[in-house]
Amino acid sequence: MDKFKEILKRKVKDETAAFAVLTAMIITFFTTIGINEFIRYNRIEQASSNLEIELSQSEQGDQTNTFSTLNEITSQEELKDLEEKEKDEGKEEEEKEQGKKNDKKEESTNKYNGKYYIKVNYGAQVVNIYTKDSKGNYTVPVKAMVCSTGINTPTSGVYTIGYRWEWLRMIGDVYGHYVTQICGDILFHSVPYLEKGNHSSLEWWAYDQLGTKASLGCVRLTTKDALWIYNNISYGTKVEFYSSSNPGPLGKPSAMKISNAPNNVKGWDPTDPDSRNPWPKYLESLEEANETKNEVANEVIDTPVNDVVNEVVDDPVNDIVNDIVDNPVNDIANEVIDEPINDVVNDITNTPINDVANNEESPQVNSITNKDDNVNKTNTTTNDKVNNTTKDELKKEPINDVSSAEQNELEDNVYVSELL
Repeated sequence: MDKFKEILKRKVKDETAAFAVLTAMIITFFTTIGINEFIRYNRIEQASSNLEIELSQSEQGDQTNTFSTLNEITSQEELKDLEEKEKDEGKEEEEKEQGKKNDKKEESTNKYNGKYYIKVNYGAQVVNIYTKDSKGNYTVPVKAMVCSTGINTPTSGVYTIGYRWEWLRMIGDVYGHYVTQICGDILFHSVPYLEKGNHSSLEWWAYDQLGTKASLGCVRLTTKDALWIYNNISYGTKVEFYSSSNPGPLGKPSAMKISNAPNNVKGWDPTDPDSRNPWPKYLESLEEANETKNEVANEVIDTPVNDVVNEVVDDPVNDIVNDIVDNPVNDIANEVIDEPINDVVNDITNTPINDVANNEESPQVNSITNKDDNVNKTNTTTNDKVNNTTKDELKKEPINDVSSAEQNELEDNVYVSELL
């Protein structure tokens, strides 16, 4: 019994010792962990505080530098000089970048060996296509095309022709016809159509804008020009963008305005080679109408006017002139000059003498009668002279054997006849 108690005591002691040891180990473990966490937390706090101190010091240093810099700049002239220097530096950087781009462009151009080289002049809204000269440079103009570029059109650089599509849906739920890719979403294509494959759904109001800046960024062309690029410009052809008021060696082509055409016509591109295009017949009808108008105008204006002028002016005038001038003048002249003078001369010369001879019986009758033959001779001579002389001559030559009173009466009658 006593041994059992001793053994039990020993076991209890051993277990107590073991429990004490285990407890001590647990306490030691957690204590160690706590100490480590405490140390780590302190280190983090210390590091963060140090970081805040450094940041505050750096901010203070920057502010100090800024204030010191501002304090150094005390006048507006210095500020302007600083701004100009910054601008100059910016320009120099831009020039360097532009020079690099130009160098790259020249390198790409020199390496390129295609048949055609395309230049898009967005300043004049013209596309010029060149081919090689005898030296291999792209200086020979082939075609010039009127175009419309836009706000997103490249303003410089050289690009390479990529893919192509006969019809392609575009922004705004419209479709481009004969589309050729320049770069990314910048394309050569026709004026937009409202329906894919429908040649009569052209945006005619946009067609009237060709030659001006009107697109979002693509290069719009007439259908004919877009088809030419689609068929002739190969993959890899170079396209250069630039701006100039000079349209190029071939000038700037023009595109007709179609907004005033009939509705069944203006929905088509006038240059579309499709056999269903109504524009050729419409233009032909306009030409025929113009020719008819010209013919009518010529008939109404030329022939009638000439005929009327000839009839009203030529023949009547000639007739009137002949009637008024030739015959009447001759007749009047003969009647006014010849007959009155002859009558007056005969009346003055013959009648008084005959009356005197017949009515008076005096010693002088015989003498007057004897003179009758001379008077008749004088009448004949006088008539000839009157027909062949002027008034002055008539006045100067007195009639033989006629009294002064009779001579005065004769001159007065002649003067009156001339006035008539």
